[in-house]
Amino acid sequence: MNLRAVIKNAYQALRQNTRRSILTMLGIVIGIASVITILSLGRGFETYTVKNLTATNEKNVAVDVVFSPSDYEQFESNKMRYFSDEDLKLIGQIEGVEKVAYVKADDKFLRIDLQAADKKISKNLGFVAGGKDAVEVGRTISRDDIETHQKVAIISRDTAKDVNPDVNKVLGTGIDIKGELYQIVGIYKGGTANLFDMTPDVKIPKTTYQYYANSEGNPTQIKVTITNDYKPSKVAQKVIKKLEKVGISRHFGEYSTFDMSSLTDGIGKVLKMLTFFISGIAGISLFIAGVGVMNMMYTSVSERVKEIGVRRSVGAKRRDIRNQFLVEGLMLTMSAGVIGYIIGYLVALVISIFLPFKVSPDLFTISLTLVITIVIGLVFSITPANMAARKDLVEILR
Repeated sequence: MNLRAVIKNAYQALRQNTRRSILTMLGIVIGIASVITILSLGRGFETYTVKNLTATNEKNVAVDVVFSPSDYEQFESNKMRYFSDEDLKLIGQIEGVEKVAYVKADDKFLRIDLQAADKKISKNLGFVAGGKDAVEVGRTISRDDIETHQKVAIISRDTAKDVNPDVNKVLGTGIDIKGELYQIVGIYKGGTANLFDMTPDVKIPKTTYQYYANSEGNPTQIKVTITNDYKPSKVAQKVIKKLEKVGISRHFGEYSTFDMSSLTDGIGKVLKMLTFFISGIAGISLFIAGVGVMNMMYTSVSERVKEIGVRRSVGAKRRDIRNQFLVEGLMLTMSAGVIGYIIGYLVALVISIFLPFKVSPDLFTISLTLVITIVIGLVFSITPANMAARKDLVEILR
């Protein structure tokens, strides 16, 4: 019997018991819809998160390279430089580096290392315009602080907790920024509605930083832009090795990098694993639905004993009977899978209206739906199909 005839007979058999077929499909529809909804929302959130973390005005990924001197006093007179033009020239010759430039205090934020208790923490340093930053505790940085180059700072609540778990004891203490002691005068909430925004962790007057750190003519940080199709972490390692070998200040401190891509890779993996875990829990309903498919197929075999006998008597082979019931099971599960995918995607689309990210169909979820429905159809139909194929013709006719 050719495939077209098998499919036609399977369709007619399912139509003869429309209500039972629909009720059996319902379990698979609900299971597939649940998994697709969770996967679509999870992948949408993952894309949104990574996009926000890597948000930049530049098209390519950039890596910040920071020099931390062992003794800041050596550099205060501006006679010693953190980076030289020759350093930048050598870095620019490294494979995978598109361009390299100094990071000046005019940028939105710099990367600094703070000493908190017995450990060193890396934070974003930003600059204030004066009187415009709301604080929860203490006071903000005033215009007078800016004009008189006062060494004052306001920090985020999370940074304050890193400095001292008792936030109330942080106010009035000092933090070391590029070898200068700044007094903490205020604590602000930090962050926005976007969990992954790049709000500075520490804010100080820009004029003070330029006055004491000599940052205008002697930047402590450079930005390396990575060429497309190159892994930022590997290129960053090459840059560090090159600076440690020939950098102008290699004997007076250490070089470090801040690679946002490594952070986004880790977060992306965690979000992906979490999405799959929740989808796996939702997918348990598919196993239960598969048992329902098997039960229906067993019932169908029992009700169609005479049909099996007639077909065997006119020349149908055992494999024809087996294929007939397998195709019925596959048709049932695949139809339910298609309906479940459409419903799941539409539900995710409606939910995404109220969220800051959008969902879109992708090849992965479509392929997953197809594979799951085929596996369910085969696994839970093979036993009933084999039972139908093993029916003894003599016993049926008797």
